Amino acid sequence: MKYLLMVSLLILSWGGHYSVFAQQTGQQQQMQQNMQQMQQMMQKMNDLMERTQTMNQEMNRRMQQVQNEEMKNQYQMMHRFNEQMQMTLGTMKNAADRCDMMMKDQAMMRDRDMQRDMDRLRQNLQDMTSQADEAVRTMERLTKRLNQQARASTD
Repeated sequence: MKYLLMVSLLILSWGGHYSVFAQQTGQQQQMQQNMQQMQQMMQKMNDLMERTQTMNQEMNRRMQQVQNEEMKNQYQMMHRFNEQMQMTLGTMKNAADRCDMMMKDQAMMRDRDMQRDMDRLRQNLQDMTSQADEAVRTMERLTKRLNQQARASTD
């Protein structure tokens, strides 16, 4: 009887350790997935900043070339808008860097509520990055239309 009780306790003890191990493994996998998503988001922000920089250079070049004062003003407005977008993206990237650093802080991430809030923050930044991507695509379409108008006015 004692032998059966000891074996039962040993099995229960192993089960408890396995449960803790499985939970830790799941948390580690979730943390790795979050870190990977943060890196992808940072890369996306870098890409967006590069695209807006390219548009800014194009707008600046076009402003110098165009003779029509109205077109020059339109290019100038787009150029200024692009500059603002670039600053916004830079601020978002800095915020994402800070979020990434906090998510890597194991002491902060031990707290369940803190971990949940950090996940929400990461998701919000990811959503903002998607919205910024859409805004940059819209700006690229506007730039293309503006270039077409400029070509049509010189023909």
